[in-house]
Amino acid sequence: MIVADEPTSALDVSVRAQILNLLRDLKDRLGLGLVFISHDIQTVRYLADRIAVMYLGRVVEEGPTARITTTPRHPYTVALFSATPGMLDATERITLTGPLPSAVDPPSGCPFRTRCHRSTDICAETMPEPHEAESGHHFRCHHPV
Repeated sequence: MIVADEPTSALDVSVRAQILNLLRDLKDRLGLGLVFISHDIQTVRYLADRIAVMYLGRVVEEGPTARITTTPRHPYTVALFSATPGMLDATERITLTGPLPSAVDPPSGCPFRTRCHRSTDICAETMPEPHEAESGHHFRCHHPV
């Protein structure tokens, strides 16, 4: 298994493509497991069979890449994809507003609630239980998309 934490973040485009192709080749040819950590959702989509979207250290959505990219359920996942042109059809860019929560002193309930346009009182009270949208596609949100 390879754990790669932002392995291409500071590379120019040509070197980045070489590294990504090497990782994909190793994964496919040798059957290696690859944990690829990145803020670049396009790159994650290129390499991953499954995606886990985290916000403030908590997984808010997880599942097969095809399902997450075509039918995201958590508002943060939708906002993340909207920041990358062409990721979702007919999705306008979402600008997050509201106070940025502290990782040291996270808010109660859902960690995304301070920046979520769908947030209500229940979001401050409890962290949502995991829900299954489809087989293998899970999300944690009181007000899913």
